Amino acid sequence: MLSFFRGASRGAAAFLAISITAGPLFAAGDSIRFARDQAEGTVVTVQGVVSVPSGAFAPNDEGFAIQKGDSGIYIHDALGGSYALGQKVVVTGAVANSYGQVLGIQPTAIAVTGSHPVHPAKPIDTGDVGEGSEGTLVRIQGTVVDDVFDDGAYGYRFHVDDGSGEVTVFVYTGTGIDVSGVALGDEVEITGFSGQFLDHYEVNPRVASDIEEVSGCD
Repeated sequence: MLSFFRGASRGAAAFLAISITAGPLFAAGDSIRFARDQAEGTVVTVQGVVSVPSGAFAPNDEGFAIQKGDSGIYIHDALGGSYALGQKVVVTGAVANSYGQVLGIQPTAIAVTGSHPVHPAKPIDTGDVGEGSEGTLVRIQGTVVDDVFDDGAYGYRFHVDDGSGEVTVFVYTGTGIDVSGVALGDEVEITGFSGQFLDHYEVNPRVASDIEEVSGCD
């Protein structure tokens, strides 16, 4: 499962110790899905297109996400690189969990191999954002059901419901997205990364255009 921990009040970011296996594992057909099925500590090589740029989820995490087809995964990058939407990359590193929840890869090597259009976000009901969509780009449309909550240095959150069940939208400070125009009762379309925080699922926008007014916004 993929989630993020924001600040001491919401759980300090920490990764469990991992044991590195000898030699990276790689599945040419769907390396990301293959990696997601491996045990923590397994060294894998994955390839995909950057779907979340480096630093978008700062200050919580400076990493990025990649996707290939309908499989995606987060790269907890501490190597100091910067990767942009649409870059094709090959990443080698260890599958890791934080607090037994954050599934991602701690990379030891990252190589840019070209460019490719970012995979389109999959339209999904708000109530269906969950394990099956984790790590990929999704698009939801519905009503904002509460006021935007200021989560300090980490960003802002609100909830959207299309009638199938509400889902959290968390906008990280690193995106630079202005949420001042979002209000209770607005009809919005949200594109973002399907993730998880503690016991609930989230959609995490990446750029300003990921939040669009459908109607009812001034």
